[in-house]
Amino acid sequence: MSPTALAVGGPKRDDASMIGIVRWLFTLIGGVLLGSGLVLHGQVALAHYMREEVTNTFFLWRALGKATFVFQGGETRMALAMAEVPPEALQQSDHAAWVLVIVGGLVAATGPLLGRGKNTLQPVPSKKA
Repeated sequence: MSPTALAVGGPKRDDASMIGIVRWLFTLIGGVLLGSGLVLHGQVALAHYMREEVTNTFFLWRALGKATFVFQGGETRMALAMAEVPPEALQQSDHAAWVLVIVGGLVAATGPLLGRGKNTLQPVPSKKA
């Protein structure tokens, strides 16, 4: 067998390293999508909680808080602002969070399941003297 035939028919290491990079990227991108979906779920849950706290507050205290909005602390400002968010927007954000979690989970699970590439190592015949 000639040296050029061995060089052409040798192992394809480029495919295996490329598949490794793609597997790593799929896992990374899936994890980012999954994490952003979970963060969005947390933000929507916090918005629902703040909305309930504001609606359960005595109406006079709410009016006083809205009148002195500038002088309120950060938590009170955020709660009063979240009370103004329409429920449809929170529902759509919840749907978007579920989509991110599902798609991110699928992409992250696809990464390790990708094939490792073909192992094209072929035995080299020994030379007889």
